[in-house]
Amino acid sequence: MGERDKTAQVSIEMSALNRMLASSIGEKLRDNSPSLPVSSIFRVPQKLRRRNENVYDPNIVSIGPYHHGTKRLAPMEEIKMWYLDSLLKRFPLPPDECLVHIVESIRQLQKRARDCYANPFKLNEEKFIENLVVDGCFLLELFRKDAYIAPRAADDPIFNTSWMFENLYHDLILMENQIPWFVLRRLSELTASTSEQEPDFLEKLVLKFFETMMLMTVPAEYRSNGREVKHILDLLHSCLLSSSGGRIPQNTNLELFPPVTDLLQAGVKFKKGTPDDILNIKFSRGAFEIPPIKIRGNSESLFRNLIAYEQCDRHCMDQFTSYAVFLDCLINSSKDADLLCDEDIVVHALSTEDISLLFNRLYNDTLISEFYYGGIVHNINEYYRSRWPRWRATLMRDYFRNPWSISSFIAAIFILIFTFTQTLFTILSY
Repeated sequence: MGERDKTAQVSIEMSALNRMLASSIGEKLRDNSPSLPVSSIFRVPQKLRRRNENVYDPNIVSIGPYHHGTKRLAPMEEIKMWYLDSLLKRFPLPPDECLVHIVESIRQLQKRARDCYANPFKLNEEKFIENLVVDGCFLLELFRKDAYIAPRAADDPIFNTSWMFENLYHDLILMENQIPWFVLRRLSELTASTSEQEPDFLEKLVLKFFETMMLMTVPAEYRSNGREVKHILDLLHSCLLSSSGGRIPQNTNLELFPPVTDLLQAGVKFKKGTPDDILNIKFSRGAFEIPPIKIRGNSESLFRNLIAYEQCDRHCMDQFTSYAVFLDCLINSSKDADLLCDEDIVVHALSTEDISLLFNRLYNDTLISEFYYGGIVHNINEYYRSRWPRWRATLMRDYFRNPWSISSFIAAIFILIFTFTQTLFTILSY
């Protein structure tokens, strides 16, 4: 075979390989987005996880498919089955018949429920339905027992050991540890007693369970505002935002500002705002009005998972993330936290050093397209850069801190006036 024939043969073979590779790529093409518009339960991005893995992973219980089958969470599976058994035995139908009815109803929702998970998981259809039934009934039974609607057994380890309860608070608000709210609602309707028929009963029941770990100092109120709850974390998120009414300010530019100690030196005053609207921060004429916030051991986990949820869900605004950035700027040291605690703006069960560390880590690796407090921060910085407030603050700090300082200052003014007057008369007498 000649050189020209060899070259032609190689060209033909290369063309065939190119066609095969192109065909292989073509088979993988898709004409729709891999991210479904109904997706609402996400894996936490690695970029956020690397700061603190512990606040995103469950400690004792898995809810939903993402962490199902994790070995260290296996002991809780026995308690789930015990709770399911106690739930079924409270109804007049035989437990087997009642369970068949529940499975049939959840099977109708399984496709819709699977679409809520943005990331793939390994459970097949049957295992997924089992997962939804067992985990959903466990949650409902837990919330009912907590509210004394369902009886508690004397040997119930959840209510007999405080460490387990604290871990449940952490685990059940994780973004990766959720099941769709419509599944929870269907299970609630199938197993509800006559006392559970009032509107929004399930929402109120869940909020009652999480009352101690919420950030507000007053009980959270659920306002539907015409939107459907997606899961437990979304319910907590919507309760934090609902009182603000989803307001979008005109100025959404991200601008940082000085911490509490620096603002105080510039004459800024701080006072506690209304507790029922935690995001409603106000600044006017050198005075801050900040609603009180409750900080406890699980607060970092709640903050981080709410921020991760806003970062992942396209339907969420950056409102709570903006709030975290605002607090990050405001609290730069334990002294900043101390000053806010003195004004009852921060109500805490942690040391002020831990509080400052918490807020100084929150903003890392997050992106904000619309900063909710842009206008307020702009006004703060303008006030901070002006000279008169700083001079006035220095005057008050150095000369008017106590009655003796005030008396000395007044005496000095009178001496200055008398000296000036005496000098003036001496000049005029000539």
